[in-house]
Amino acid sequence: QGWSCVPMYYTDADYDKIKKAIMDSAGYICRINPGTYEGVTQSKLDGLLNDMVKEGKKGMSSAESMQKMGAKDALVKIKDLECGLSCTAAYYDMKSLTENFPKTMASGDIRVLKQNRGSQGEGIWVCKLAPGEEKKIADGKCPEDTLLDLQEAYDNHKEQQTIGDFMKYCKKYLDGENGQLVDQKFLPRIVEGEVRVFMIGDKPVELIHKKPAEGGISATLSSGAKYVKYAPDDAKFTLLMSKFKADLPKLMEALDLKGQPLPLVWTADFILGPKTADGQDTFFVGEFNCSCVGITKQLERADDVAKAAIQICS
Repeated sequence: QGWSCVPMYYTDADYDKIKKAIMDSAGYICRINPGTYEGVTQSKLDGLLNDMVKEGKKGMSSAESMQKMGAKDALVKIKDLECGLSCTAAYYDMKSLTENFPKTMASGDIRVLKQNRGSQGEGIWVCKLAPGEEKKIADGKCPEDTLLDLQEAYDNHKEQQTIGDFMKYCKKYLDGENGQLVDQKFLPRIVEGEVRVFMIGDKPVELIHKKPAEGGISATLSSGAKYVKYAPDDAKFTLLMSKFKADLPKLMEALDLKGQPLPLVWTADFILGPKTADGQDTFFVGEFNCSCVGITKQLERADDVAKAAIQICS
């Protein structure tokens, strides 16, 4: 179609070279797995990627998109979309955590606290009142000595802590750059797994049902989960896909990314919710990822990725 794509590797030393190449192009495709790299200053690279978007270049994806879609508080921003949970809240400091988490735990719901950083389920905690502890609730909140039953998704281990001690433990998730916690109602059907929708631009190309090992809640391969693939039009997921497609035109604006395209290669992980009156499954987003989605199992989709990139840049 007359388009070309030139692979380049970024280092701070090559900043000017990379900037000129992007300025001479219609856009860029960035793939960087979050981490620390020798010779790379993340803030400098992020600034370049975002500046190029301001210059009218198409970012696939911009640093801003990767940060805002990957952050756990994306779940707060989408809470009023079909794919969101309306009861979702975010905490950015100890004050908001200690003021509000004891209230959400007093609601009677089992809750999930998710840290913004980490991967593979690290820092994702299922929290419920220990048996009999509901008697301690007063004035709509749990006192600090209320005992919680906790389970971390990383390795499915279980432990008990008082809510006061647990909030102190969670301080490490709030400290430092991009520290935050998201608090939302636990969906008990998580034991049935997650459904990952693999997207190229605005087109779903594959669904992957990730089912945890018996008795677990983590859907990572390292925890023993099993993966089963489905076509996007599989009848089993008709309701999921119809609602998600309806959300797509509103998604970037909801994430404070108005004017930016949907990512080139990205995923949305859905958790099963309650069944509808007619027995259909409902689904809610648990996480987005557009920073460096694994594609080694989808290399046959290279032409689809190229066509989507051309469409975004045209």
